[in-house]
Amino acid sequence: MLKRFRSICILLSIFGFSATLMGNEWANYYFPDTFGSYWTYENQDGEEFTRYAIAPEEIDGETYRAFTYDPPLEDWEDYRYLIHPYYYQVSNDWVAFFNGDEIENAMKAMVTQQLEKGVLQPLKEQLNQTVPPGVTFEISTSFEAEAQDYSYIFPTPVTYNEEWNVLAMNAKFIIRIDVAGDPNEIPPGGALIFTFNFDVSETGRVKTTETVETPAGTFDDCLKIEIQAEMVPTLETSPPMEGTESMVPEMAKALRTLWLAPNVGIVKVAHESENSDTVNTFELTSYEITTTESGSGETK
Repeated sequence: MLKRFRSICILLSIFGFSATLMGNEWANYYFPDTFGSYWTYENQDGEEFTRYAIAPEEIDGETYRAFTYDPPLEDWEDYRYLIHPYYYQVSNDWVAFFNGDEIENAMKAMVTQQLEKGVLQPLKEQLNQTVPPGVTFEISTSFEAEAQDYSYIFPTPVTYNEEWNVLAMNAKFIIRIDVAGDPNEIPPGGALIFTFNFDVSETGRVKTTETVETPAGTFDDCLKIEIQAEMVPTLETSPPMEGTESMVPEMAKALRTLWLAPNVGIVKVAHESENSDTVNTFELTSYEITTTESGSGETK
């Protein structure tokens, strides 16, 4: 009986090791990252950047595989999490980007730009025109966001047409108008507060494999991953106000498509929004995948 139990334990440990190996093999096949490798991409406007695989880094006791970029990203509005991973991990279940902070920064840049142009500026103009004599106001803004730490890019081993949760985030953009002057004109609490809430969710599916043409060449058997993104905005006011529906941004839906080539990695990314006719793309223009044995490898 004891021998049989030991045999079962050995089999279970071998199975666990095999599953981990299988997951890592899938990840390395579609997402190679040997030190010194690089990938150069060009977007739809002809702008280029290069991603370099660097040595793993430790953060809060966790070891992460890592990338760096040239030129470095300077504006969070230009951040695209599928093409700009900095840290990530490979397990026997997932290739996951460690990018919660980056997604929060990008969300802040996008929401701030949109609301300052579409809400804040018109609000300032309206207040300047309608505030009674003897009343002054001061506008301040703040932003809060909480994104999950990891974005789950694809399962290992790959399964087709099974949906998973890629990422989720909640964000708030708060406009506060402090009013001073005539007591009869001052709202309860002395301020008007507009809280814009944004609930973001993204789900993914591995759809198929297909051939993809890029400036770097034609790649067969590419994994095609589709990620459905949705952002639902709502507005709360304090004190409660009527007629604010027009201030709420439209619900946004988008389709992100990611193609990964065997032994190369990401070769193309496309982003389509239902609120725009523009398709934003990144395509691979050149690359080099080094090998651990020689320090050199395939170059295009």
